[in-house]
This record gives sequence, structure tokens and C-alpha cells, in this order.
Amino acid sequence: MLIQYFSNFIHSMQILPSKHLVNCQFSVDRYHALKQLPKNGKIAEVGVLGGDLSNWFLKNLEPQELHLIDLYNCADFPGKGRFNKKQHENFIHKRFDEEIKAKQVIVMKGYSWNVLGSYQANYFDLIYIDAAHDYNSVKKDLEMSGQKIKKDGYIVMNDYIMYDHLAMSKYGVVEATNEFCIKNNWEFLYYAFHPNLFCDVVLRKIQS
Repeated sequence: MLIQYFSNFIHSMQILPSKHLVNCQFSVDRYHALKQLPKNGKIAEVGVLGGDLSNWFLKNLEPQELHLIDLYNCADFPGKGRFNKKQHENFIHKRFDEEIKAKQVIVMKGYSWNVLGSYQANYFDLIYIDAAHDYNSVKKDLEMSGQKIKKDGYIVMNDYIMYDHLAMSKYGVVEATNEFCIKNNWEFLYYAFHPNLFCDVVLRKIQS
């Protein structure tokens, strides 16, 4: 069954032409790649969980605004146990209490594509997507992000992988990302490795 899935998937998936990859660099991990991006911008993090990457953004990219978008109905990573589903949103509010009061961090609750849709066009300098990983959800996140990102902004896709070999579940990130880049003329700038190959890719509109 799994072999048949991958066979069908590979034959249906759009392969990126060279123009979408010509400027792509390999990066040792996502943090090295993200550090190459401009500071002091407006960032949307789509899929927050415990706010660990959010905290990294605050310390390293020093954003004017960091918008944390999530349904806030997940338990923490196995083994960490900092919060359960009911405590999720409250945990984030407590963790970033000072930044929220300073209006640097804005907590937004709801389906990611709907929340992103509430912003004006060309609002964000960087959108980091790590929410639902099925094809339809990723496609909607990307389509909405494409409308809300500045012309010289960046979209980062987490978990650019076809199959989660730890949770044994199919992902639609590769398929949706490739389609988005081809349709909208975006390119890969960084391919950032991960120990279990849950890699990140940094995307930017191809500069004319």
C-alpha cells in the first residue's frame, strides 16, 4: 500500500524546473538558514506549539512584530509535558507575557489560512509555515501567504518531506510547495537539513 502511494505520488507531483533551484544553497539546519534573513521585520509563525521557535525569532531576528498563529489545541512534545491541550493557549500567553504587553508579540487563534486572510496584502516580511501537513491545508496556507507577504519577503516551509516516518503519516508539503513555486514563480533560496530529514526550505519570489 505504501509503495503504491509513493509510486502514484511521484508520478503526479510537479518537479521543479531548474530556474526555481538555481540560487538554492544547502544549510546545515534551519537556524543557519533563518539567520541569513533580514532582521526587524514583521513575522508570522503559522503553527506555534510551545513557542520554542517563536523565542528564537525574538532573540535572533528581533522582529518589529511576531504574529503567533495557531488553533492552540495541542499537547506539548512527548517528554516535555509543559502543557496539555487545554493549557496550550494559556502557556503561550504566559511565556510571552512581556512581549505581548509591549505589542511585539500578537497571539492569533484560528485556522491559519483564515487568520492570514485577515491581514492586509503585502504585510509580512517573513511567514514560517508549520501547521497542518496535509496537502489541502498546506496549499491554502501557501496561497494565502503569497497574498500577504511583501514582494521581497520570504516564506519558509517546515517539514519538506513526503512522509513522516516517525508518526507513519503522509505529508503534502512537498507537493503543495512545488506547485506553489511553479504557479507563482517562486524559488528555493535555502534547503536546510534536519537530522531526521524533516527539512526546511526558504522560498522567495523570483526577482526579475
